Amino acid sequence: MTMVSVDNRVNAKVLMVGPDLSLHGGIVSVVRGYLDGGLPEACDAFEYLGTGVGSSKFGKSLAFTRALARYVRVMSSYDIIHLHISARGSYKRKSIMARMAHKAGKYVILHDHDGEFKKAFEEGGDAYRRDVRETFGIADRVVVLSEEWRDYFAENVCDSEKIDVVHNGVKVPALPCSPCSRQDVLFLGRLDARKSPDVLLRASREVLSRFSETKIVFGGDGEIEKNKALAEELGIADRCEFCGWVTGGEREALFERAAVYCLPSKNEGMPMSVLEAMSHGIPTIATAVGGVPRLIESGTNGFLIKVDDVNNLALLINKLLFDSELRKEIGDAGRKVVADRFNSKHSIEQILNLYKETDSCIQYGSRDDE
Repeated sequence: MTMVSVDNRVNAKVLMVGPDLSLHGGIVSVVRGYLDGGLPEACDAFEYLGTGVGSSKFGKSLAFTRALARYVRVMSSYDIIHLHISARGSYKRKSIMARMAHKAGKYVILHDHDGEFKKAFEEGGDAYRRDVRETFGIADRVVVLSEEWRDYFAENVCDSEKIDVVHNGVKVPALPCSPCSRQDVLFLGRLDARKSPDVLLRASREVLSRFSETKIVFGGDGEIEKNKALAEELGIADRCEFCGWVTGGEREALFERAAVYCLPSKNEGMPMSVLEAMSHGIPTIATAVGGVPRLIESGTNGFLIKVDDVNNLALLINKLLFDSELRKEIGDAGRKVVADRFNSKHSIEQILNLYKETDSCIQYGSRDDE
């Protein structure tokens, strides 16, 4: 059963390209939300093309070569090429595809998801920045995840008139979890330097000394052994759980256990795990990076901290664990803001409106061809 009304159908044929759906991560979660939420059924024709899976550099190159061969075969059947993109390797692959589509006269939508785009762009050198500007310059529309990213792209990357903000969205559960009767602290995401699980571990030493029933639960792949070693060093290993990457029922079970959700990332776009936690009514603490400040009003529907602020993170976790009524108040407010502004139905409607605009340009020949 789809969430898209019949009135919002578009007479466009769309080829969407992104990561293979067997992979982990936020972009896959976003794409799955589109596919499961009725986006394909709302289009005249729709295909999703994953760019393949590879565990090595050679494997990734081979997988992309196969995906590119499929792309070349089917591209002529579609009007709109919607490319999900992030920095570095993903950018290189999608840049090739964008240029091919542009040369073939297709409408190109570049949909950027990467919270480290700014870092990659500014550290990439003059040739890299020039290439990025050329790639985004040929796109007909550029989609970013927040108003902050829109401003950055307009100032540094491409014409502001082609930029659209489409917030990530999630399906809001019918019923919230019960954080007021729980004690665990939850982190979901890849365990790496960008997501900063080490910051949560360092803050947790203070927290665990006060709350004997609390555990710190990590659901994610990446540097698991490194973070287990840090937990040992901090003397809290017996109070930490490392579950690996979790999906489906396992993920829901972790939300059910959580009293507090934490994501102390150094960079983000619009993190899906924060949206998910808030949609479940779990009070959330996150760093004020990327689009997060558009989602969380600190002290009202969640809490914001600075990057690497171990002390304030510990203070806020303690505050929430100590006060079950505050957990419910903050959790309910967070759930409401996601339901009102960041639900998947709204984000799908935004994408369809973008397709409609593009469809009108195709129909009436209003594209500014070179």
